[in-house]
Amino acid sequence: MRKSSFICLLLGLLILYHHPVAWGEEVHQLEPIIITADRIPQPITKSTSSVTLITQEELGKHSPARIDEILRGTPGISTNSSGTMGETVTIRLRGSNSNQTLVLIDGMKVNSPWDGAYGEWSNTGLEDVGRIEIIRGTQSELYGSEAIGGVVHLFTKEGKEAQGTTLSLGRGNFETLKESLEFVGGGKSVQYFFSANQANSEGQYDNDDAYRNTGLSARINWQASQDFSLKAVCRYRDNQKELAVNPDEFFFMDPKGHQMTFFWDNDGIQYDHFFLQTLAAEGDPCPWWHYRLNAGYLKDHSRTEKDLFFTTTNLFINDISSNRFSVGTQHDFSWPALSNTSSMVANASLGVEYELEAVDGGMEFSGDPNTVITPIIPMLFNTVDKSRNNLSLFFQNRIEAHPLTFTAGLRWDNNSAYGDVFSPRISESLCIDPTKTCLKASWSQGFRAPAFQELYYPVLGNPNLKPEKSTGFEVGFEQPIIPDKLSVGCTYFHTTVEDLIYKSINGASNINAATVEGIESEIAWNPLPTLEFKVDYTWLDSEDKDKEHELSDRPHNTWKIAADYTQGRFSVHPVINLVSSEYSNFPALDLQGDPFKERNPGYARVDITFQYEISLNSISGSRWQWYTRINNLFDEEYCEVQGFPAPGVNFLTGIKGTF
Repeated sequence: MRKSSFICLLLGLLILYHHPVAWGEEVHQLEPIIITADRIPQPITKSTSSVTLITQEELGKHSPARIDEILRGTPGISTNSSGTMGETVTIRLRGSNSNQTLVLIDGMKVNSPWDGAYGEWSNTGLEDVGRIEIIRGTQSELYGSEAIGGVVHLFTKEGKEAQGTTLSLGRGNFETLKESLEFVGGGKSVQYFFSANQANSEGQYDNDDAYRNTGLSARINWQASQDFSLKAVCRYRDNQKELAVNPDEFFFMDPKGHQMTFFWDNDGIQYDHFFLQTLAAEGDPCPWWHYRLNAGYLKDHSRTEKDLFFTTTNLFINDISSNRFSVGTQHDFSWPALSNTSSMVANASLGVEYELEAVDGGMEFSGDPNTVITPIIPMLFNTVDKSRNNLSLFFQNRIEAHPLTFTAGLRWDNNSAYGDVFSPRISESLCIDPTKTCLKASWSQGFRAPAFQELYYPVLGNPNLKPEKSTGFEVGFEQPIIPDKLSVGCTYFHTTVEDLIYKSINGASNINAATVEGIESEIAWNPLPTLEFKVDYTWLDSEDKDKEHELSDRPHNTWKIAADYTQGRFSVHPVINLVSSEYSNFPALDLQGDPFKERNPGYARVDITFQYEISLNSISGSRWQWYTRINNLFDEEYCEVQGFPAPGVNFLTGIKGTF
């Protein structure tokens, strides 16, 4: 029945494709601008960092995909999803841990103070995201902790002078329903954007696997004068996920020597609440001085309730609230050419930031005192109530003397929990005019601060942990073969992390070191105005120096092959993801009672998005689009995380209108 439904769906798409219509007009775009690489706006071709920019137009081509589906296979990025919609998704840059990848939303760090990672990937939709900037490689000289692997920066959509409303309704299998509503508008000085969205799904399993997600976001820009502007962004998300697969008993020592195994849990549930508020003021007192003042507040609350040891009489509750308050200022100074015959331009940035982080909560146990859990009851009645502050100064100098661009930066962090850390970085690029070849190289040192969970988790925490420290370099090139038609790029990187924090049932500790090296390559080919191809490939090799073994959950080879084809009002966007096997050090039994494999097998997954622009002459000024996205088109059976089967073929189809 399910396969026949998909055949009918595909036949309908083919009928629409052959409908003879004309739609759209040629769009001429200026060179893309990025902000994250140097914390100042600049053309992407002038960046000395390895950068990927995903524009709002590109995001729209793959709507209604999730963010992790967009990022999967992008150069240097690996993703791991624990099964169905709403389950945990981790994203790594250049083989780093998820808590070594810094995530920003509108300039505000959103990595959780509790565990150091951004845990909201599965709950973050594309409805309110305007663009994504990915900076690969250590960026601690500008951003401090968690930026060992790089930075992923999400920007909220902006308002427009012309008012408009966008409504989207979608329905899919697993009883999935997605709805979103957007308002944009304003005038010459004030523009606003507002978004509300909701997603519901019953999940892929027969037992409890439902997911509920509600999100709100708003942004207001006020251009008070030619030299002064204000911006305010607010985001709220409320999520509820039933946890059908329970692996948590693995983390507890079984006094009776039972082999740990995953099991079905009809009572497992997780609640997440996420709130973010950012305020920013910018001004230009004079032509060579630009300043920015910013403040932000993050609150992240998570509550998990799960059965323990195959029983419904023992309930384990983990309830943690974490928050971060930050204020900062950045001042950018620029000098034009030093003389009429010189092409040198210098830019310097100086910034100060202050952060206050706090966590509150703990673990709670309720149930039958005569069960196997009795010997460890004392360790479950514990709470965490801690805070720390961080003061930082950073400076970066950037010199452009065509064809050479050189940057040098240094950041000092002083933390009340672990003391002083210095993070330097130098980078350069050489662009050769005749061939348009761009050569890039950089060297950097970075760090990751121990998270509250690693420091203070009851029994398993270690308050004496030191920050993880990294040293790395990269070299690469970008080369257009045929202007505006064919281009290639390749980068080699190598990173060594010392005092790597390792967590086990015996607690957290700093192990010796780990190394990661790899190659990132990109090919972009536009043979026709209506047809685009892109191939991304990442080769990765890692080693835990202490155990003389590769790091877990890092595939050696990752391919992403994508195409965009538009014919009139119809467009199709297929994506093929090829991921090789990866080492897994999780010695447990899966849901069928079989031992986990030492290597998690690789997989080949095909996703495809169809879009069709509908002409409704009766509704003046409106644009309507019918869309369908099919994930895992060929029903591949695989696990990105062992023990959590990935969903089979699944789809979402709906309509989107702008008026």
